[in-house]
Amino acid sequence: MEALFYILKVMICSGVLLGYYYLSLKDKTFHHYNRFYLLFSILISLLLPLIRLEDFTIEVNQNIYMLIDTVQNFSPSENTNTHENLYYTVAFSVLGIISVYFLGKFIYGTFKIHELKTKFERENIEGINFYRTDLTDAPFSYFKNLFWKNSITLNSEIGKQILKHEMVHIEQKHTFDKIILEIITSVFWFNPFYHLIKREINLIHEYLADKKAVKQSDTRAFAQMLLASHFSGTELPATSPFLSSNLKKRLTMLQKSQTKFGYARRILALPVVFTVAFAYMVNAKNKEIAKTNLEIEKVVSQIKKDTIRPNANEDLFQEQLKKGELYNEALREDHERISKISEKISEKSAEIQKLVKAKKTETAEFEAKQNEIEALSDQIDEIVNSEKYKKNLKALEDHYSNVEKYYDSPEFKMKIAEAEKKAKEAEAMVNSPEFKRKIEEAEKEAKKAEAMVNSPEFKRKIKRVEKAARKAEKEARKIGEAAQHDLETFYKDAEKKRQDAVKKYAEDKQKLTKTIELSRREYAFDEKFPKSRDYEKKPLTETEKELLKKEAKKIQDLNQNIPNKNNFAIFRIDNSLNKIVDVHGAEVKAENNKKSPVGKTALFMISVDVPELYVNGKKVSREEFMAYQSDPKDINLPANIKVFKVDRVAGSNNRSYAKRMEIITY
Repeated sequence: MEALFYILKVMICSGVLLGYYYLSLKDKTFHHYNRFYLLFSILISLLLPLIRLEDFTIEVNQNIYMLIDTVQNFSPSENTNTHENLYYTVAFSVLGIISVYFLGKFIYGTFKIHELKTKFERENIEGINFYRTDLTDAPFSYFKNLFWKNSITLNSEIGKQILKHEMVHIEQKHTFDKIILEIITSVFWFNPFYHLIKREINLIHEYLADKKAVKQSDTRAFAQMLLASHFSGTELPATSPFLSSNLKKRLTMLQKSQTKFGYARRILALPVVFTVAFAYMVNAKNKEIAKTNLEIEKVVSQIKKDTIRPNANEDLFQEQLKKGELYNEALREDHERISKISEKISEKSAEIQKLVKAKKTETAEFEAKQNEIEALSDQIDEIVNSEKYKKNLKALEDHYSNVEKYYDSPEFKMKIAEAEKKAKEAEAMVNSPEFKRKIEEAEKEAKKAEAMVNSPEFKRKIKRVEKAARKAEKEARKIGEAAQHDLETFYKDAEKKRQDAVKKYAEDKQKLTKTIELSRREYAFDEKFPKSRDYEKKPLTETEKELLKKEAKKIQDLNQNIPNKNNFAIFRIDNSLNKIVDVHGAEVKAENNKKSPVGKTALFMISVDVPELYVNGKKVSREEFMAYQSDPKDINLPANIKVFKVDRVAGSNNRSYAKRMEIITY
């Protein structure tokens, strides 16, 4: 039965999550987020039903076990669950057999793909296994395997677009999504919502691939891509075929503009709704349990009274109980009415509190709320002061007074004496040799466990574990100190290098100025080329021209000796990413991580005078790194660098120095 309830809960959860997707997220352009929302919807729908509401509610009255025991003692023991269990066994067996069939079909499909890998010749293109086939359902991809149709020319414009489309499936690992979906829909084949989620994720895969394969929403190029291949209608499991259904939707999505509404705001609405709903269910369950506990207490109290009351007065006692139930029922109706009115008063009081906080006590709304509360209070007074309520309350008090008389009777006292006798018998049993022997055995086992804990061998093991833990802690501290020392040393060296460069620049500048002044005096520059000279009437002589060229060449040579001039390079990038840590290794928030505008490549100029240079995770020389630099005139060319990463170390003077640079290419 629990398994059936779990399946129903899974279907409800998956239906709610999918319904929210259809209402708020479907056909929007944030496909990456929708992909993971749908995948997590499956996970949440499988895990959420495992949460037990009972773990968050109040406990049921423990007297329930006494009540169950009493009912079982008076009920004939019949095997009523045999047929019911048989039905469940047959039903779940059928579900399991069908699930095994679908799983087998999926496994067979994967074996079929592996057979295709051995059937066709493999080529390696940029780490991708490329197979040229004559399959009607090609091209399609499976993990890092791409099965191509021979009728499509690879080097043609259409062929390149289709190849780029399939490469997106491979790069974004869409095969993993498809395998998960195949397994889930095989096991839970009876859940229609999982099949709809599978269809939506497959469509999102195509949206992602189409967007990257077809530039600038060129639907004409996309249509040509579709006409370039023929789809047979059969699809291998866990593959990403280029041609699939929903072609009209794919064309429409390519023409759609970017969705502007914040994705996080839409997603965050869902957990809020779930939290409120869960809190409401817990509150409702608590009220139900509280009401049940009250009923259990009353029933158990009556059972106890019935157990010890005198047999001679049984009929009279039953009559008194029935009267008490009638009075209780009459009063319960009035109490329920009072309870509902009290809830309304609480709601109105809360509204008045809001008005008080808003300082609106002098408004007509505040006065109206007060009048409503007074009217509700009058209703409670009317119920409590009614003749019917007073009559029932008096009758109930008389009823309990009559019941108390039974407890003062000799028969009741005899029952108490019998209970005390049984208690003494229980005490005698506890003091019996058999019971004491069991206690001694338990104590013996406890001492044995204590001796094991206090044994030298156990203590040696504890010491070894503690020693290993201290050693690991020491090594970790040593590694951390070494890393911190490395950062501090790097920062000090970089700071000293900067100060030396500033000093050297000032010296070179002074030297250049001094050299220019000496040259001017040596050649009597101011006398030969006075400011008042009219160069139209008295143009430069050949000797003067040679003198000026010589002086300019000298200044140019001095200027080229300025340090760090050749350390700067220009790169064409799409993204730059800075990570800054202080000398202790703690990360500092970077505010200059930027992305270039869509459709425009950023020219990124930076000094590459850093100790560590990497390209796609591999350490390279400065010459290899500089091979990726660009000329400023290439500003309109596409970016050749996907991400330019810079790891910096910051000090207390608000300066940071690049310690590591890495280029991530496409």
